[in-house]
Amino acid sequence: MESVRGGAPAPYTTTDDIIARAKRRRTRRTVGVAAAGIAAVLGIVTAVTLVPGGTPSMDVAGQPAASQPTGPLPPENHLPIKRVDFSTTLGSYRVGAYQVGPAGQVTAGYQEIPVYRDGETWQDDATKVDYPYAGSMLTVYAPGVYDPGSFSFGEDATLKISDKYTVKIGDKAGFAIDFTYSVPGNESTKFVRTALAWQYKTGAWATLVPNYNHGPLPRADAVQIAAGLLTSAKKQQLKVPYKLGYLPKGWQAVAVTQTPVQTSTEMSSMYLHQGPEANPATVQDGSAQGTVGIGVSHGRDSKDPLVEGLNCFAGRHECIILHGDYQVSVGSWDQSDAIVKKIAQGLQLKDLSDPSTWIVPNA
Repeated sequence: MESVRGGAPAPYTTTDDIIARAKRRRTRRTVGVAAAGIAAVLGIVTAVTLVPGGTPSMDVAGQPAASQPTGPLPPENHLPIKRVDFSTTLGSYRVGAYQVGPAGQVTAGYQEIPVYRDGETWQDDATKVDYPYAGSMLTVYAPGVYDPGSFSFGEDATLKISDKYTVKIGDKAGFAIDFTYSVPGNESTKFVRTALAWQYKTGAWATLVPNYNHGPLPRADAVQIAAGLLTSAKKQQLKVPYKLGYLPKGWQAVAVTQTPVQTSTEMSSMYLHQGPEANPATVQDGSAQGTVGIGVSHGRDSKDPLVEGLNCFAGRHECIILHGDYQVSVGSWDQSDAIVKKIAQGLQLKDLSDPSTWIVPNA
């Protein structure tokens, strides 16, 4: 589950940033497999229990399993303290070699739109399938949410950051910063990726921030992409492939992502937060305190040792549901095993292969 740092949906512009991000994502996706592998190597016996509906649940022996719900959960635990409208009016479009959209993550304070460049791909570790690489991210903020003073970044040995300078996006005023990368081992070879921040309408800002490295993003291309930002009168409602059967009292959903299967193995994510976020520009995902993330992906590793159904690992704050060719991960950095397990047990899955069966979050 990808993490977002404070101040805004974070650009990962330094090697430290991208390595930390990769470690967090890999941990979230592989922690269950690693736990099962360690148990097998050490000869630890695992206890398998059944949750309502016959779903197996695995806990490492010697650690107490979270208690199983024996009846209906308290009604107040089903209700979020605040309902967020996870819909978008941002449209997809093309600029030369770039495909912009469809929209990705949506929160109450901002919406993200990935930008793909033709021919740039990444390969999934498990399935070995190539997917389009989102080399940049457009983030569109609600009026009054974004502080343009936060438009700043950190350098490292392979990246130099220019001073902020003014730029026009169509007829709109904005700022630009150039990232100049040098190729490790061949420092004389350099290329530039440009980041932008501009007022797309009075009092409302948007940013275009390139991800780490991967290839040039010339200033002229960045400006064209930003100038093409589209909105539509028709809303697209983001949905999730499950109903929450359990939500801790005082919690709410703060971010939802829905991704076409053609562009990623990660089809859906939703982040639940313990209370409302104070600043809508700084809503974070699974790395934030008081947060539980739910991610749905397709394409399982054939060597995956986990059993079909619910697998929970004591001390890991993580449960993984294997469902055919799909995986549902429920995890947190700081919430208890019991909370994570209850949320995972309460999930009422829809047809994961058919988005037409998916439902509005918090429905």
